[in-house]
Amino acid sequence: MFSLQTLASGLLAASLCVPVAAAPPFFNPFVRHNLAATLGPQLSSGAALYTKSDSDFAKHDERWTQWNAPTFSAVVEPASEKDVVATIQYATSNGIPFFAQGGGHGYSGTLSIIQNAIMIKLQTNFGSALYNAHDKSVSVGGGAKYSVLAEAAYAAGRELTVGSCPCVGAVGGALSGGHGRLQGKHGLGLDALKSMRVILANGTALDVSAENNVDLWWGMRGAGQNYGVVVSATFNTFPETPGAMHYDGELILDGTQLEEVFEILNEMVPTWPAGLAFDVLFAAFPGSLNPVIVLSMIYAGPKREAAKYTHRFAALKGSLMFSEHMYTWADLPFKAAGGSIAASCGTTKLRSTYSNNVRTFDPKVQRDAWNKYGEFLQAYPNANGTGVLWEIFGTQRVTEIPANASSYAFRDRVTMIGLLQFDYTDPSILPGIEAYGKAWRQQSIENSGWDDDKLYVYPNYARGDEPLDSLFGYEHWRIEKLRQLKKEYDPTDAFRGYHDVWSHPGKDHHGHSERGDLK
Repeated sequence: MFSLQTLASGLLAASLCVPVAAAPPFFNPFVRHNLAATLGPQLSSGAALYTKSDSDFAKHDERWTQWNAPTFSAVVEPASEKDVVATIQYATSNGIPFFAQGGGHGYSGTLSIIQNAIMIKLQTNFGSALYNAHDKSVSVGGGAKYSVLAEAAYAAGRELTVGSCPCVGAVGGALSGGHGRLQGKHGLGLDALKSMRVILANGTALDVSAENNVDLWWGMRGAGQNYGVVVSATFNTFPETPGAMHYDGELILDGTQLEEVFEILNEMVPTWPAGLAFDVLFAAFPGSLNPVIVLSMIYAGPKREAAKYTHRFAALKGSLMFSEHMYTWADLPFKAAGGSIAASCGTTKLRSTYSNNVRTFDPKVQRDAWNKYGEFLQAYPNANGTGVLWEIFGTQRVTEIPANASSYAFRDRVTMIGLLQFDYTDPSILPGIEAYGKAWRQQSIENSGWDDDKLYVYPNYARGDEPLDSLFGYEHWRIEKLRQLKKEYDPTDAFRGYHDVWSHPGKDHHGHSERGDLK
């Protein structure tokens, strides 16, 4: 008997949070500044300031992954909005990069541009949530995790779309979409946003909502890391699922059933229920390098209703394990997939991803992908935490909302989100990772089922080398509008560390450079 918790820990950590980062190109080396003597007096008594000279500094600048990670020479734990403003103004006036960290789960390679920065760590004092009974919303600090948001809503008999991983930042996840299991019922996480408090690079604090700064409201919901630091946000909530319990079915297969699995999925997707959410994972069997298929089947409702959609998978021959449970919505992030998602919250590993969204599955292509995954495990046994994950969630409410309602572009392309997530400890295997990752992504693009063979990426899962329009939309007006907002709200391109709409390192789908000109 074994637990799913040992299966590819970290591979089901969906809806990953991204931080808000800043590093203007004119920034100078950090070392000449004595922050304790210069910035310290500008902070409130409740704030904390740590520098590399502190013996425990390493525990203050931890992140979920160390791949292409930003680096820090100081960490500020603000106690108030004024502390955030003071830190940003100090950094910009002294030519020091700064970086606001919410959940610390962002893993785009573009973050490596942030070096020797001041981290504005929001988790410590901006990590709480408050339910507002008068309008049934939940207000959270910019460092609140999904688990905190979910618990506040659940305690009031409410729910909303949150990511699958409890330790991911709620605000950061929503800024780039907020994909989650309940999106078919309630829309993306960004669709639940009611308002935000945003600090710009010049220190100006703005209330941003459908009534205030409406142009920035459009841009923040889909590309928010480009414009400012969100110190607080308020989310709308919805009545909880009748009975307040969610079905969780967990199935492990030996791989001989692969074609059947993907054929059944293809049949189901056109009528996929709003409350149904599947994770389909290729992972290494515990204690070996042999791949298995893991299905995590979640349904917002009772077991008898869930069985309509899960029975065909449960009946497949050759299963290694099948278990069923009923959990509260707030418990799901901790207990689904045998607890493996919550177990993935550990820091300091090397983790990176390649991603693409598809319309249909070609079982023959998936068999080839399975074989190549097995070959990778054999070639790189120390990367046996690596896996191929497909998230299949409902999209009914997502697609009901107009495509131009926010800067999030691909509402009709989020039914099946795929990612090849690497989990490893030896940085020397990076060439092998990149070769395998690029080949997997290209195969996925060529067999996606879309009629245009374009790359469609959920921004929170982007590696950072993709064309900018594959994140923000292939309609030319979208990126142009984002750049106009950049000129107005961040004219120095201070917030350029995460998929910058001006100086993105990739090329567009025509092969042209994507670097813009702010002048």
